[in-house]
Amino acid sequence: MRAIVLLFLAIACLSIGVTAYFALGFTMIEAFLITVVALLAGIVFIEGVFRRRTENYLVKQTEEIARQLTTIAKTTELVSDQVTFLSDLNMKERTDNLEADVSVLGTVVRQLAEAVAEVEEAQAKAPPQSGTYTMHAEPTETGGIEVINEPEPDLPIEMVQRALANNQIEQYLQPIVTLPQRRTLGYELMPKLLADDGSLHSAEEFLHHDDLTGTISQLEQFLVRQAANIVHRSNITGDPTTIFVPISRSLLRDAEGADTVAGIFNSNRAVAVSIMLMIPEPVFSVLDGAEKQILADLVRAGAGVCLSEASSLRLSFQQYSERGVKYVKADAQRFIDNPLHYTDYHRADIADYVERYGVGLIMDNVSSEQEVLELLDDKIPYAQGDHIAPASPVRPDLAGAGSRRAAR
Repeated sequence: MRAIVLLFLAIACLSIGVTAYFALGFTMIEAFLITVVALLAGIVFIEGVFRRRTENYLVKQTEEIARQLTTIAKTTELVSDQVTFLSDLNMKERTDNLEADVSVLGTVVRQLAEAVAEVEEAQAKAPPQSGTYTMHAEPTETGGIEVINEPEPDLPIEMVQRALANNQIEQYLQPIVTLPQRRTLGYELMPKLLADDGSLHSAEEFLHHDDLTGTISQLEQFLVRQAANIVHRSNITGDPTTIFVPISRSLLRDAEGADTVAGIFNSNRAVAVSIMLMIPEPVFSVLDGAEKQILADLVRAGAGVCLSEASSLRLSFQQYSERGVKYVKADAQRFIDNPLHYTDYHRADIADYVERYGVGLIMDNVSSEQEVLELLDDKIPYAQGDHIAPASPVRPDLAGAGSRRAAR
């Protein structure tokens, strides 16, 4: 660049000398001197300009290097602080705390195993009769073992078999509503057993969840068929609804029965999407591989899953949602009286947290208007209970052959 400028400068000065000699009448020596003086003046000016540009460039580069050095110094300081922090950590103390926690957990597991062994031994010596209680052990928050009694069904399995054979299983529906509008979200199908003396027995009195005879699986297949009929008829009447059908491990252990239910769903997907298979959350969380696979097949056939009797809301909702869980039911009174039993979140935040994973939270067993107001304050979206609406027989226009008594 500089050579080009000097070339043009020489040409310009030569032009000045030629002009002075030919046009202005200067002698050859005078014209030569004028050319030399103009060339020297131009060179001095051009060199000054280039020198200032070079100095400015060097100043900018120096400032940039200074900024880079400052950044490197700050980074080095941060790294030094991190190294100092890591060197100050007492990993031995943390390891000791972890070992202590593992030791406590091992003690709890050992106590649990001993308690279960004692319970099994007691049951072996005195088999439970009608109206007795089944015991199981759970670890307490203090590390001890608490034995919990659960009532067994009062009616023998033979009575359930006769009721199925004689068409004595009646269907009752209890609505699940939205809050605060109290519009119907769907209905829980509640089977009742009609005894020979005309009395009705609730499901808790005759559902044997550990039945090995296949009777309960047949009953649950029957309930799914009835639910499909109800959904189909309600769609025809222009009043579509969702039915929550209770099932147990008995159905999930019966591969042939589960195939029958899947066939019902596959034959009519419009009906299947309106049926929620309701299974207790404590049972759902301990399903084995085969039972999980059967339930997954039913979900792929179009059904949804509702977890009832939730013992806690500290659940893996994202994982549960991927397994087809659409709703979770918890006890309203226990949630209001002791929310820490269910969750570490604030009561008003738990519904939003659950809904974040596409799961609806239903509060069951609502028994008073005060509980409804409490649930409204906590932004609970759905509620169910005798105070909302008691269970009632299936409407005559929706009742099938399996519910002739209710229709009458």
